[in-house]
Parts: sequence; structure tokens; C-alpha cells
Amino acid sequence: MNAVIQGLLNKDATTIIAFAKANMRMKPAADSLGVHIETVSRRLDSIYKRSKLNPKDFYDLMLLVQMIEGEEE
Repeated sequence: MNAVIQGLLNKDATTIIAFAKANMRMKPAADSLGVHIETVSRRLDSIYKRSKLNPKDFYDLMLLVQMIEGEEE
């Protein structure tokens, strides 16, 4: 799983955390990031394609958040 996190860009990690903090809602996540809602959607789709973990799925989102927070320590 460490390779998954290493493959994510800084904006990917920021998007994942914003999406989680927004309770998996696109509009509040987009507002907090200062981007369009479609940008958030495309980023999440791109993360899924590259990591095989779907941030739009609660379980996968929590795994991604845990991995990101673990890397920050």
C-alpha cells in the first residue's frame, strides 16, 4: 500500500482529505479547494484509475485517508 501513496500527487492527497472532511460531498469539497466540482470528480476518478482504490467508496476512502495520515507522521 505504501506504493499507492507514493504514486499520489500532493493535489491528490489534498483532494482526498477535502472530500473526506466534506463527508464525501463533491460541492463542499470543491468549495474548500477553490476548484470546480468537475475538477474534484476528475481528480477522484484519476486517483481510482491509478491506485485501484475508489475514493467515492467509503471503505476505500478511509484506507486512503489512513495511508495519507500515516505518511505525514
